[in-house]
Amino acid sequence: MNKATSSSHQYFLKWVLVASFSLAILFAIFLAPSAGAKKLPAFQAKEAYVMDAKTGQVLYQKNADTKRPIASLSKLMTLYLTKKAIDHHKIKWNQKVPVDDELIKMSKDPTLGGFKIKRSGEFTVRQLYQAALIASSNSAAIALGKLVGGGNNTQFINMMNRQAEKWGIEATFVSSSGLDNTDLSKYHYQVPHTTSKAQNMVSASAISKVAAKVLGIFPTITQWSNQSTMKVGKQWLVNSNNLLKNKVYYRKSNHVDGLKTGYTINAGLCLTVTFWHNGRHLIATIIDSDSVFTSMDRLIQQIDKNYNKVNVSLNTHRFRLDDQSVTATPEEPKTAIWRQNSAQKPQAVKYVLTKKATPVTKGQPIGYAEIKLTNSRGMAKVPMLATKDVGAKQQSKQKKSPQHKSLLASIGSVLLGFFDGIYHLMVNFAKFMAR
Repeated sequence: MNKATSSSHQYFLKWVLVASFSLAILFAIFLAPSAGAKKLPAFQAKEAYVMDAKTGQVLYQKNADTKRPIASLSKLMTLYLTKKAIDHHKIKWNQKVPVDDELIKMSKDPTLGGFKIKRSGEFTVRQLYQAALIASSNSAAIALGKLVGGGNNTQFINMMNRQAEKWGIEATFVSSSGLDNTDLSKYHYQVPHTTSKAQNMVSASAISKVAAKVLGIFPTITQWSNQSTMKVGKQWLVNSNNLLKNKVYYRKSNHVDGLKTGYTINAGLCLTVTFWHNGRHLIATIIDSDSVFTSMDRLIQQIDKNYNKVNVSLNTHRFRLDDQSVTATPEEPKTAIWRQNSAQKPQAVKYVLTKKATPVTKGQPIGYAEIKLTNSRGMAKVPMLATKDVGAKQQSKQKKSPQHKSLLASIGSVLLGFFDGIYHLMVNFAKFMAR
């Protein structure tokens, strides 16, 4: 071997060694975990809640009644009130929605929108509903709320809060979209008398119950919320729920069919999903998680693994209300309660009256059927609905009766006084004549 060949060979060996050492360092830096790194747990969330969509039975909860920022999960209340307005014929699905210049400007901000609006009246209620639900469009949600509120954003926020109070849930709203006042104020949508940093504060249990109300009033909403993408006009709506089909965290066995994602810096990653287990619709919410889709996937799997349903049949029931018999039928005659082991057995059904007085209208909830398990705090409730109108006519008659008696008494008193006066007059006249 000559010197040139030897030198070349040594250079090649040195290059291989240096390259190998460099690769080893790179692997150590990028692949090996650092000393300060923390592996995220399989389930991680500040708040979590799982419930049966029909009966409200709670299957899991973690800090679920603490009010926190929930970002775009707030849109579920906006979507509920919009559908309610449609059902009451106040607005229509095909109605064109007016949109002001500030909302048009907001829709073009890439940090606040994902659905661009070019002009007022460009889109219908249906299209903006889909944009708010699927693409989480803030301008679409605010425009819908303003329409439902009679053209007044503040009025609609008041409607949101009154609805939450009526349901008895832990929620305070300042926004129909989930944006906080630091963003809303830029577009003149800060509600008067709220602070510069005010934001919606809602618990995981509360927003899950709102989701149940949405499903109740609009069961087919999942035909939209389960779409990974949808075309509206010339735009494509992209769903950020990564648990859906064709998404990164999709798992067929989870049977997820919606419902809403959310994120702000203050709220963190938030997610409310609807999914099926043993033929029943369940709702799960996670608020403020660093691994929201992984955590939700784990949570659903644990529910599937640990809970089985027990079918329960309910009957019509007669309640006594204002000394009258009021018949009610269960909203779900064949229902179910969830249990974790076979030792937990359904107890006798208890029928509870919640209506305080007549009148009662047909189909109105007047109470509920309560189902409990032995050796468990689990409880399911099914609304009991009146089978017919009761009380309105009877009550009106009862109101008239005392007035009628009072009138007769007054007439009798007048007549008695009249004749008494005549009697005394005649007596005095007879005395005068006898003198």
